[in-house]
Amino acid sequence: MSRFRPLQSPPDPEDRERGAHTLEVFKGTIIGIYGDDVFVELGPRKEGLIPKYAFLRPPAVGEEYEFTLRGREDSLWMLNLIDERTLEQWEDLEEGSLITARVLAKTHDGYQLKVGPLHAYMPFSKSGVRKSRERGKLLGRSIVVEVLSVDPDKQRAVVSRKAVLKMQKAGQSPDAIVPGQTVQGRVARIEPYGVFIKIGRGREGLCHISNMSVERLKHPSDMVKLGEVIEARVIHVRAGGKRIGLGLKQLHESPWARVERENWEGQIVPIEIVRTGSYGAVARLFPGLEGIVPISECAGLKPRQGLAAGDKRSARILDLDPDEERIAFSLQHPGGGPIHPDEAETIAQFESIKELPEIQRIIPQRPEAREAGASTNVGDLLRRALGQTPKRD
Repeated sequence: MSRFRPLQSPPDPEDRERGAHTLEVFKGTIIGIYGDDVFVELGPRKEGLIPKYAFLRPPAVGEEYEFTLRGREDSLWMLNLIDERTLEQWEDLEEGSLITARVLAKTHDGYQLKVGPLHAYMPFSKSGVRKSRERGKLLGRSIVVEVLSVDPDKQRAVVSRKAVLKMQKAGQSPDAIVPGQTVQGRVARIEPYGVFIKIGRGREGLCHISNMSVERLKHPSDMVKLGEVIEARVIHVRAGGKRIGLGLKQLHESPWARVERENWEGQIVPIEIVRTGSYGAVARLFPGLEGIVPISECAGLKPRQGLAAGDKRSARILDLDPDEERIAFSLQHPGGGPIHPDEAETIAQFESIKELPEIQRIIPQRPEAREAGASTNVGDLLRRALGQTPKRD
């Protein structure tokens, strides 16, 4: 079960039938541009948000574009332009393609998988797992599967691991180029949307800009040079091996795997404000991992009124769902009090010295007192240990 609790009120009845990713097209008008955020009016009481870098040329207020929806955060729809690569993934998910998918969960008759930002289903009969008691071994793994069928309208794809296992056993993998494989090649062409890499035997693969780095790139040339020899991970093989999708960031650990391992809901962490808007702010926990700070969780701060890009603060992890790659922060404690900007640093210092005898003497001994003090008075405890006078509000 997902641990993510929606930040917004329940969606309108007409919105409940839409998946997180849809090919339905909406015409929208740009109503505001704040920093890197572009706000779009999609209709009565329906607004969306899209980053400025998604446009091929600088957008302007009043211009109309066509968009698709890719989920909602804090009452705002997150949008894609209809010519963005993320939209084409459903259309490019062809029958017979070999792709890499992550196994998320079991259902009563199969598995739920994730293919990039998309979702797929694999019946137990197509999993290649013979014994029912061993079905749990696939959970959390990234596996190579073949696409059996695609229904873009219903946002549904059915895949098979069993077909890939048979193919590998028979030695029929197309020229040994399979998803998950690391290949070496030379950068042959650089385009605004990605780079083409020659990988031998007259073959060429495309690494889309979204698969180059966990951090946003303005242009692929910011990261690679023409003629440079690089390594890449094979993401998918389509059209009988004629179309190969590559990734550079996939060679490194996903920031979402790191956050799942190191962080948890309720934790106080250091963040940097990346951009702000009427919705609140977007904050970076570490490179490649950003989340929203809803305006209701900004402790009374507003853009240009105590909240600005570049600010380094401490925040509480409000919601965390690594499977859906979503995280939200709060600048206030559960009771509503503001979190001091240096609180995360103070907690880290306290954790490093709390076992010292002089600290143990001043930590409350009753479990309930210790629990309360750990979250509200850690700064005072640390300052007392250092012989300083606690700050008073």
